[in-house]
Amino acid sequence: MTKRVFLILGDQLSFDHPFLITGQAGSPSIRFEADDRWVMIESIPRAEWLPYHPQKLLYLFTCMRRFAVDMRSHSPDKPIHYIKASNQTFADCLNDLSCDEVHVIEPSEPRVKKWLTEGLKPKLVVHPSPFFLGKDSFLPAKPPYLMENFYRKMRSTLKILMVNGEPAGGQWNYDADNRQPPTKTMESKPPEDFLARDWLDAEDKKIMADVETMLREFIPAQRFGDWSWPRLPTHQKSARAFLADFIKDRLSFFGPYEDAMLAQSVGLYHSGLSAIMNIQLLSAREILRAAENAQATVPLSSREGFIRQVLGWREFVRLIYLRHNRDYQSSNFFGFNGELPPAFWGAQTDLFCLATIVRQVRENAYSHHIPRLMVLGNFALLTQTDPHAVNRWFWSVYLDAYEWVVSPNVLGMSQFADGGLFATKPYVSGANYIKKMSNFCKSCRFDPQKTVGEGACPFNSLYWSFIDDTQRLNVQRPSFTRRMSLMWSLWNKKSDEEKNLIRSEAKKYRDQARCGKL
Repeated sequence: MTKRVFLILGDQLSFDHPFLITGQAGSPSIRFEADDRWVMIESIPRAEWLPYHPQKLLYLFTCMRRFAVDMRSHSPDKPIHYIKASNQTFADCLNDLSCDEVHVIEPSEPRVKKWLTEGLKPKLVVHPSPFFLGKDSFLPAKPPYLMENFYRKMRSTLKILMVNGEPAGGQWNYDADNRQPPTKTMESKPPEDFLARDWLDAEDKKIMADVETMLREFIPAQRFGDWSWPRLPTHQKSARAFLADFIKDRLSFFGPYEDAMLAQSVGLYHSGLSAIMNIQLLSAREILRAAENAQATVPLSSREGFIRQVLGWREFVRLIYLRHNRDYQSSNFFGFNGELPPAFWGAQTDLFCLATIVRQVRENAYSHHIPRLMVLGNFALLTQTDPHAVNRWFWSVYLDAYEWVVSPNVLGMSQFADGGLFATKPYVSGANYIKKMSNFCKSCRFDPQKTVGEGACPFNSLYWSFIDDTQRLNVQRPSFTRRMSLMWSLWNKKSDEEKNLIRSEAKKYRDQARCGKL
C-alpha cells in the first residue's frame, strides 16, 4: 500500500482545508486510508531566509502550533504529526518520514513549491487551492490590467453587494466618499484600533512563550523589531470574535478614513484582518459576507470600500503575481540601485512621518496601506532606492507580508518597477499629500509648504526632481505619458534657476538619506 503524507502548510490553517474534510482530500477519487499521516513542519532554514521581524515569526509559529492543538478536538481521526523547530529543509524532513507520496495544496507562492521539491525523494502530488476566489480568466490576456474591471467581474460572479444584477446603491465605486483626512477630534482623542485589545487566551500565551524561547536561540539580538507579543487572534474562534468586533465598532468609519494617517494611532479604523486572512484562519469569503451583511447603520460606502480591498486588490494582485512572478524577480523600470536608507531600519531621521511609521512597524510589525504606499514607498522611490531592496524590507518586517501580496504591491504599485502592469503612473507625491491626510507635519521640523531653502521638506524637492527625471525617460507607454503630462508641464514652467536649485537640494537629500543623516 502507498504510504502517504498530507502536508499542511503554515499559511493554510483552515478547518476547511481539503485534507481535513472527512472522507476525501479535495477529490472524490482520493480516499483517506488508516495509515495516512497529516504533517506540519517548522523549518528554521525557511524562517532564516530573510531577516523577519520577530513578531512575524512569533505569530506564524504560534498560529501553527495552536492549529495543531485545536485539530485534536476538531478532527480526532486525523492526528497531526507536528515537527517543531527543525534545522532541516522541508524536503529533508519529509524524506525522513519514509513515505511514497507527499500531498500538498497548491502553495500560494511558486517559491515554496520549489523548496518542497528540491531534494524530495517521495512523489509530490499537488492539489488545487480553494483558498482564493479570483480566476486568471478574469484578467485580460495581456497587460495593462485594470483592477476596476476585475473587481466588477468578481462582484458580479460572486453576487456580493449586488441587487438584481446591479451594484447595490446604483454605483460600483465609492472612493470619492472615502478619502477624508483625520479630524481634530480624532487627533485629540484617537480611536481605539485593533491593537487596543489583547486577543490571546491562556493556551495561546503558553504556546507563544515556548515559541519565543525557541526563536531567541537563532534570531540575532540586533534584529529589527520588538519582541512584544502580537495582539492578534491565533485561532478560528477568536478570529471570528475579532472580525465581529471590527464589523460592530470600526467598519462604519473605515470607509471615510481608510486613507487617513495619525501619529497617535497605528490602525485607526482598519480591520487588522490581513494577517489572519493570509494564513487562512478566516477565509476571504467569510470576511466578505460579514462585511456585506453588516448592520444597517454601516454606510454602504464603508462596506464597499472594505470589500474592494479584499475582493478587489487582494485577489487582483495575487493573480498578477502568479502570471508575472518571474518578471518581478528582476524588474526595475527606472533602473534605480540605491541602498535602502538606514532610517528604514530605525536610524534617526528628522522626517517625523518616516520616523513615526518606522517606529510603529518596529513595535507592531504593522502600518496600514497608506503609510506603506505614500510615506515609506514614496520616500524609497523618490530617493532612487533599489526596488528589490524595498521589496525585501516590506516582506521581512510586516506581519501580513507574503511574497504573492508584497511583490506586486511594492514592485508594481509602489515602486513602479514593473513599468505599469496595472498602475498607470508612479504613486509619488510631495509633502502636500502627507500634510493633507495626516497630522505628521505638525510635529516635524520641516516645512511642507517650502520646496527649497532652510527647513524645506525634502519630499518636495525630491518629488520635483523625480518629475524631471521621468520626463527624460523614453517611455513607450501612452497611459504613463498621459498621467504624467500635467506634472511635466508644471515642471517645465519653472525657471532654470528654480529647476537647478531643486535638483541640487534633491541630490543633497538623497545623499543624506543614503548615509543616515537626513
